[in-house]
Amino acid sequence: MQFKDIIRQDAVKKNLIQTVVTDRISHAQLFHGKLGYGSFALALAYAQYIFCSQKTPEDSCGECASCLKIGQLSHPDVHFSFPVQLEAKKKTSDDFLPSWREMIHRSPYASEQDWYHHTGNENKKGLIGVDESKRIAEKISLKSYEGGYKVSVFWLAENMNAAAANKLLKLIEEPPEKTLIFLVAESIESILPTILSRTQLTKIGPLSDSQVVEGLVNKMGASEQRATEIASYVNGDFSAALNELEMGEEKSFYFDNFVSWMRLCFKKDVAGAVKFVAEVQKMGKEKQKAFLLFVLSVFQKSLMGNFVGINHVKATEEQKKFIQNFMPYIHERNIGHLHEIMSEAYYHIDRNANAKILFLDLSFDLFKLIKK
Repeated sequence: MQFKDIIRQDAVKKNLIQTVVTDRISHAQLFHGKLGYGSFALALAYAQYIFCSQKTPEDSCGECASCLKIGQLSHPDVHFSFPVQLEAKKKTSDDFLPSWREMIHRSPYASEQDWYHHTGNENKKGLIGVDESKRIAEKISLKSYEGGYKVSVFWLAENMNAAAANKLLKLIEEPPEKTLIFLVAESIESILPTILSRTQLTKIGPLSDSQVVEGLVNKMGASEQRATEIASYVNGDFSAALNELEMGEEKSFYFDNFVSWMRLCFKKDVAGAVKFVAEVQKMGKEKQKAFLLFVLSVFQKSLMGNFVGINHVKATEEQKKFIQNFMPYIHERNIGHLHEIMSEAYYHIDRNANAKILFLDLSFDLFKLIKK
């Protein structure tokens, strides 16, 4: 991947290139930002620039042997680690590498939810375990195949368990010669503070609406109108924009479910809520988490609409129509509690709580909280 293939993030690209030009490449670096902002894409383009034998001051050549190998995610000195759903005979990224490569080739902006969907198991969260850290330690302890750097890239490093993180810490503290470790993380709260203190931070922010439009039109062939509509509510996340684009002109899956749920809560329809919860249970854990985040975002947009007016709320026209009617029911007297119960539900779903019980309990809370 070349820097030119990444949607904007021009300042970050310039800083990364400068570290190579001035020979100031830090051996441990953290790319912090959503995958949909380009955090992994930037780490991959950076690795390619470092290895490129014919680099220019602006980018890698994209044609030398190293560029071609990294472009195919198959360079012998570039190793990838990512969360895997552990099985009896499959415990490391190598066991799942062909499938992961396939997803990344389709889109370097692919999200964690995309990965679990790609594996066909959305009910189980992946993990970077101790076996993975042992594998990486063994690989980077060897001499590089091509006599240069060895790079280990951790995709969603926040999914490391404690044992893996401690082994990684030792590698960062005592790295083999010419070894680079790139951590790509959307959230850094669960990463060991001792790891954070030993890495150079590159923070990647969201894309602007116009940049999302540019990417959808130029890279995906979307119409200007459809791209503008999508960009208005994905908050600078190109991965989310791609998922919305794939849905075509149909209603958003989450919005459709949200409207159905809120109508049941307005009516205090217990029987209807039970049926709805049974359907939510079939979604799978990652979709349930994404749905909760979507619900929370609509609550926030409804509250914002009360203060700044519906025309200043980022949403599709269809969503705005619903939010305009929904706004009176979301206000300063209930938003705090709504945010609390949704965040708590997300926490428990992430830790494998029973979705049916959890969403039914949420429904009963909403019966009481959503009112003028």
